[in-house]
Amino acid sequence: MASGVQLYRWAAEPIAAYVRKGGYAMDTVGRVCLCNGLLAIVGLGRRRPGGADEPAVVTIGQDLGLLDGIGPDGRPYTAAEVIDWTPGAVTPAQLTAWV
Repeated sequence: MASGVQLYRWAAEPIAAYVRKGGYAMDTVGRVCLCNGLLAIVGLGRRRPGGADEPAVVTIGQDLGLLDGIGPDGRPYTAAEVIDWTPGAVTPAQLTAWV
């Protein structure tokens, strides 16, 4: 906090808590906790209400050079195409179900 003003609100926390603290429920759609997502990669993600497992989050660091060659035919690509090319990728419907 700077001068008593909150500069950021964590939109990946439980929706009721986020809204109670002054956030908007629509800002939580599709948000996942980076810490929980990284822990899920190694099998330590939390279980969400209803029994769903925390989705894993994979990062690539700062070396973005590999992205130029990721497309199967070398042309520019969209984020949706990358998801389609990724084995075991989560669908948008699955992401919505976790919120």
